[in-house]
Amino acid sequence: MLKLAVLTTHPIQYQAPLYRKIAARGDVDLKVFFCWDFGVKETKDPGFGKTIRWDVPLLDGYEHEFLPNLSRRPGTNHFFGIVNPTAPSRIAAFEPDAVVVHGYAHFTEHEVMAAARLKGWPVLLRGESTLLPARKTWVKATKRALLPPLFRGLGGALAIGTLSARYFQHYGLPPERTFIAPYTVDNAFFQARADAVREDARAWREELRIPEDDLVVLYAAKLIPVKGCADLVTAFAARPRPGAHLVIVGDGPLRGEIEALAKGSGASVRFVGFVNQQRMPAAYALGDVFALPSRYEPWGLAVNEAMNLGLPIIASDQVGAVPDLVGPDNGWVFPAGGTSALARVLDEALSDRAALARRGEASRKRIAGWDIPHTAEGFVHAARTVSAAS
Repeated sequence: MLKLAVLTTHPIQYQAPLYRKIAARGDVDLKVFFCWDFGVKETKDPGFGKTIRWDVPLLDGYEHEFLPNLSRRPGTNHFFGIVNPTAPSRIAAFEPDAVVVHGYAHFTEHEVMAAARLKGWPVLLRGESTLLPARKTWVKATKRALLPPLFRGLGGALAIGTLSARYFQHYGLPPERTFIAPYTVDNAFFQARADAVREDARAWREELRIPEDDLVVLYAAKLIPVKGCADLVTAFAARPRPGAHLVIVGDGPLRGEIEALAKGSGASVRFVGFVNQQRMPAAYALGDVFALPSRYEPWGLAVNEAMNLGLPIIASDQVGAVPDLVGPDNGWVFPAGGTSALARVLDEALSDRAALARRGEASRKRIAGWDIPHTAEGFVHAARTVSAAS
């Protein structure tokens, strides 16, 4: 029986199905250690600009423990937002064969990795970083100095996709210690609801005053600068698009600014606001094509979700999921920030309804092989490998 400990900042709606899948195996004893209780209770999310509580089970089906967080300002946005002095002793009490650590941006993660070296636990680092974003020279130099020694002390890394693997290897981790554990969503959750939510989506379109036969470009993300929603509005409004609408799902500090931009453009843009997880399948079913125009996106799990509902994808070249999930068969890729290029992509996408449907079916086929069972197997295979080598 493999004893696998996972250290992560807080319960996340995308990770809970993965933990349940691993825990349901008969060959793994899993325990997840949380550093913060964000998401379990109503908490202010600065990205959405409102207090939220997820409406899907975050803690059911697997063993877990919340570690006391002594940070004066709990959060994931700064190094000392996650400070859990008891983490090494609590993990030691579990007697793990391997430890998965999600990220290295906080105090506790380094505390646990240091303890692991002393106790002989092999560590698998899982992170979202890629080489995509343009970085200042001093940032590149700092990473080049600090990351290779950190990575050399690892048992291995759990890369979320192609660009993630390149990142770890760029900073010195050998390919044989880089394991793919794909970044996935609960495909079964979305696909099981795909047919049932069609009626909900039709009613929703009526509420939004969108004719049934018109085409909808769907955006679903926080309204923050890095997501590029203003670029999408600008590109959509670049020329008249009769019979086409842009629906924006999400909230955030830029909502007022983006609403003003949309109103001034005269284009048909509808704002839905924040939508919780249970209704997200219906939100995707509103659309005929999904757009994620981010200026930088380490992955973009909304792409996975939209593909499960059979939507073709428009994504910027700064979206980390692109090399693995988006190709000419199921979507379009444009240079981030390039509103003229995005407008041309929208022209093509909205010009042929039959081609959209074909690309949507290709999305559904692609995402079928990129799911939670594959990620769970990636975790277990990597943990067994590094445990045997330690």
